[in-house]
Amino acid sequence: MIFYACVKYDEHQPQTYKGIEVSMLGISSDIVATFESYDPLEDFRNFVSWSEGVGEDNVGYCDSLKHFAKDYSAVSEDASKIMLSMIYGQHQDCANSYS
Repeated sequence: MIFYACVKYDEHQPQTYKGIEVSMLGISSDIVATFESYDPLEDFRNFVSWSEGVGEDNVGYCDSLKHFAKDYSAVSEDASKIMLSMIYGQHQDCANSYS
């Protein structure tokens, strides 16, 4: 089983954040997990923990996770860097080339 995670928000407006949704690849209407709290950083942490539990190789990331993490720098530079490191791991420099 392959899962696909996306952040729900209006592009380039991190204040419209509505959480992370995980669906089955190819069946976007079948939501298997949601992470929606008052704190997007905490949602990212919970999502990463969940993905480790199901096997990181079984979870794909929507571009919206990367976009949101980068856009969130307007709210909190530190939290944005932490979110990006969760997505890119030790290769966070990749985030700088992502637009």
